Amino acid sequence: MAPLLAPIILLMSALPSGLASDGAAGPYPPLSDAASAVLGDVRSFADLRPCEATSAELARYGPDDALAPCLLYDIRDYVPAGGEESPGRRRDQADEAREDRVGSDHSTTSASGRELREKAARSLESEGTAEVALVQVTPSNCNNHRDGAVTSVRLLNSSNAGRGFGIGYRSAGGVSSGLALGREEGDRSVKFRLVSIVGGNPANVGNDVFTEVHVFLLDSALRQIGNAAFILGSCSFASSADKPVALENRKVVLSQVGPPGFYDPASNPYVFGIHVNSDTYPLPALSALTFRLQAEGRATSTQQVRALYRDRSEFFKSTCESAVNAATERGFDVTAIEYNPDGDDDGDGVPNSQDDEHVRALADRLCPPSDGDGTPRGTHHPAIFACVNQEVDVVIGRLRENGCRPVSAWFTTATWGWATANPETIPYFQGGGQWHENFKYGDEFFETGQAVLDYGLEEYGYLGNYDHVVSYAMPMFLAKLLQSYFRVQDSPDVAASLGDGNYEIIRRHLMNINVDTIFGPVSFNEYQRNNGRGAAGTQWIPASSVSSSSSRGSNEDSGEGETMDEATVFKQGCVSPLDQANTAIVIPSPSSSDCDAGSYVNGLSIESEPALLATKCAACPADTFTALPSSEMQCAACPEGSSTMDESGSTRCVTVEQNLIGGLEYMGYVLVAISWSMSLGYLAWVMLNRKNSVVKISQPEFLVMMCVGAMISSSAIIPWSNAQASVGGDVDAASRNCMTWPWLYSIGWTLMFSSLTAKSVRLNKVATNSMNMQRKTVNAKDMYFIVVIVLLLDIAILTAWTVVDPLQWTRSVVGTSVAEAGVVTIDSFGKCGSSGNMFAFLGPIIAVHVTLIAVTLGLLWKVRNIGDRYQEFKYVAIASVYICELLLLGVPILVAVQDSAPARYIVITGVIFLSDTGVMAFIFLPKIKYAKEGLPEGMTVVESMNLPSLKMSFKSIIQLMDKRLLSQGKEIEKLKWEVKRKDEELCELRNKTSDMSKDVWGIESQMEESKRPTLDEHAFPLPT
Repeated sequence: MAPLLAPIILLMSALPSGLASDGAAGPYPPLSDAASAVLGDVRSFADLRPCEATSAELARYGPDDALAPCLLYDIRDYVPAGGEESPGRRRDQADEAREDRVGSDHSTTSASGRELREKAARSLESEGTAEVALVQVTPSNCNNHRDGAVTSVRLLNSSNAGRGFGIGYRSAGGVSSGLALGREEGDRSVKFRLVSIVGGNPANVGNDVFTEVHVFLLDSALRQIGNAAFILGSCSFASSADKPVALENRKVVLSQVGPPGFYDPASNPYVFGIHVNSDTYPLPALSALTFRLQAEGRATSTQQVRALYRDRSEFFKSTCESAVNAATERGFDVTAIEYNPDGDDDGDGVPNSQDDEHVRALADRLCPPSDGDGTPRGTHHPAIFACVNQEVDVVIGRLRENGCRPVSAWFTTATWGWATANPETIPYFQGGGQWHENFKYGDEFFETGQAVLDYGLEEYGYLGNYDHVVSYAMPMFLAKLLQSYFRVQDSPDVAASLGDGNYEIIRRHLMNINVDTIFGPVSFNEYQRNNGRGAAGTQWIPASSVSSSSSRGSNEDSGEGETMDEATVFKQGCVSPLDQANTAIVIPSPSSSDCDAGSYVNGLSIESEPALLATKCAACPADTFTALPSSEMQCAACPEGSSTMDESGSTRCVTVEQNLIGGLEYMGYVLVAISWSMSLGYLAWVMLNRKNSVVKISQPEFLVMMCVGAMISSSAIIPWSNAQASVGGDVDAASRNCMTWPWLYSIGWTLMFSSLTAKSVRLNKVATNSMNMQRKTVNAKDMYFIVVIVLLLDIAILTAWTVVDPLQWTRSVVGTSVAEAGVVTIDSFGKCGSSGNMFAFLGPIIAVHVTLIAVTLGLLWKVRNIGDRYQEFKYVAIASVYICELLLLGVPILVAVQDSAPARYIVITGVIFLSDTGVMAFIFLPKIKYAKEGLPEGMTVVESMNLPSLKMSFKSIIQLMDKRLLSQGKEIEKLKWEVKRKDEELCELRNKTSDMSKDVWGIESQMEESKRPTLDEHAFPLPT
């Protein structure tokens, strides 16, 4: 904001005679040569030429763009193209209106043009419509401050079929009926004439030169425009030039300036501020902090409030000082840090505001890395108020480096373009301003201020900011002022009332008015400041927490309005005034808040993440925990013997009683080795003694199969030993082992017993043939199909089990207990289980195995009389009884120890081992014994087999043979008789054949005779 020039200007002498014209005189300093050069041939308002660029185009002028003073708008009449209908709230009707830029037929700057305007004014008076001129001078870049007024004046002048807004007692109820024109003849109305002058480009000529030109042009316009009654204030940094002119010409200026120091009714009673007091910007944030402390039962003295602000700007200085004063009154621990942005405290030739080292030192005072008393980094939670400008990035960067976690941060830049340009930094930042898009204040033409901006986007080609809304509200406010002033008069004389003699009454009336505008309620306090409502308190809040659907952010003195992408996570919510708020204020900030249980304050996040106020909490790493919400910078390590089971973000450590088998699996591996050794030993014995009668008659092929089956069955102990998983272990591997060991055990057992079955079938056939005195060969290959069929049946059941409902490793909690703070002991139990009914598959397998045993025993029963050296019925029966005893003993124990993994493991492993080794021992040990003993002396192998045929006497054998021979003799005699009979039949057949041959010969002879020719001795003479 430029320095205030009013005190200097008021002490200067009159305008130089060389530039005085048409009443342009007053207590102003002589124009400098630079100002005169800018004005050129413009000696008064009447000499101004129309601007060649639009308002939006002028706003884009840069330092290299020269601009001579020009007249941008001179609007004094605005009638819709339709003639009768007012545009009301409809934008399209305003679009139909005539363009009132300078250069139209009714807007000229020549002497004849003045005459035409005066004639038009007289014509309006004759029609009962008075004209009141509003004058404004702005720099080129202040398009928002002037274009909103253009919209307002156009709509007001087009009201009531183009007759303007009504005034007086008879105008349809006066004030209560808004801007409507009365229904009776003689009711008076008012139209505004808006004279908007662009004084030049300060970026090109400098602020001081522009100020001189501004004063000259505004004074000249007020003196030359006879019905000029009010000044519309310029943009804030140029507004100081309005004050001396308003005082000299005794005309009210509605200034668009926030700081209260700008206003002093004692020295200049004509300056009124339509802006709310900018000193109130930070107060909603301070009030929210106070309420929070009260809710927590904490004294305000326990909370640090630290403010950093410039001392060379009325806005920055007074805004943050208001926060300091309010915090001091409320008892906060306050630290004010005031600095000169233009000074050079360290003498390095760099202004303080641009000296990064100096700014970092200021930030250290805001939030130091430590207090020098051992306070760790990241534990400071001051409430920060910063009235800064371009140095904001350095300040925030230093706060991050210091590990600062403010409870709140109110920055002037939070509502400026800087905020929308730094979306990663601004979460939860608070700010203040004049207006917010969520405000629901409206008027006769627009429902909200946002609607004004949307209209301006279509009309002027840019999306304005809050200054556009204020500019629009000023003519509307003045219209209501005039309506209020004339509300009890039957025939108001506007010109006389606004003349020099009565103008003071209008000014005093202004001091006591209270009206509603699209900018909100407007009324003035003793300092002639608008105190109709509070400032707009804002905070950047997660979009999901903001009720408004709009994605635009409001900006304070930041040029054209900034917008936010709809996808932006954070948007600028309105937190005050409460009746206009669309979100609740978030305080304390997530950064300063305690982290939830299971998390801690991450120091790395504090220093590296750009969002100063966003949460700095991180989940506790594995094997660490926090049981309660806290601000600890690290999590507590789990006590020895406990863990978080590889999970992060834990609120407790866990000691799990996993009920694993421990080292018992090594016992299982030893048992497997013993079983394999025995099986391999038996196998080796078979191979070495394969020519022994005991081995040959026991069929070595099937003995080998039994050894292999026993090894496969015993191998089931290996996956069974690994069918377990610790908490957090490989459950999939455990589940695979759960299903693998039934496969191995069942297939091995089936191969072992099906070999016995096949061997028994073969032995049974041999014995039967021997009993029937039949010599038949029964090959081992013929018996393999029995083994194959049984194995295929077993595999089919196991495959269906695996596909449909396989065994899975599951762990369930038996109970929990708290051993100490933060440590919980969980008693869990894991086992192989099925989601459905496991016996749907286990039952058929058991049935197959039982059937196999029964068939084998049945077959062996038939050959039970074979000699003890070779028969197996007794030993297989003993083995079967042995297996049943194992099951009868093991199953009840297994049921009793279901919740004890070691006991369950021992029982099942023992059953597998004992059943395999027991069966093999019962089969092989007797054979080894008899093979070692050899045949009894004097007995052949056949005799040793003790087959039933050998027990018969020799006589019985002879008798049997005689019977068979006799039977065979009878058969032979029968066959001889049959042969004799056949010979006789053959002889008779031969005789018949001979007779038939003779008959045939006779017949043939006769036929030959009949064919022989008769000789005619007369026809054929005989030779001589």
